[in-house]
Amino acid sequence: MAAQLRGAFESQDLTKFGALLAEDARWGDDDAPNKCRSRTEVVATFQRLIGEGVAGEVADLRTGPAGILCHLRIHWPDPASRPGSDEVFHLYRVHGGQIIEIQPYDDREAAETALSAI
Repeated sequence: MAAQLRGAFESQDLTKFGALLAEDARWGDDDAPNKCRSRTEVVATFQRLIGEGVAGEVADLRTGPAGILCHLRIHWPDPASRPGSDEVFHLYRVHGGQIIEIQPYDDREAAETALSAI
């Protein structure tokens, strides 16, 4: 599944990415302003970002007990007004062969700790 995730990101193929997600996939904390609570919402958010000119490069991808950890380097179209970091860590929690949750982390240490947890 990690190879499929990498391929979907590298080709920016949101159909392939969406196929990896559970119908009720979650992304973001419940109190986050841009939280997603379904495959449709997650794919729409990625589509919006790509449409705005945001690009992501997979710097590293690792698997562990908690799922797949993806280190992304984000390229903002206007770096001066970027809303977030240039380095993002997403932990993709997998159950039943599908991604059920995407947990964002700002730093590698926290992300790797989460990846190792069961």
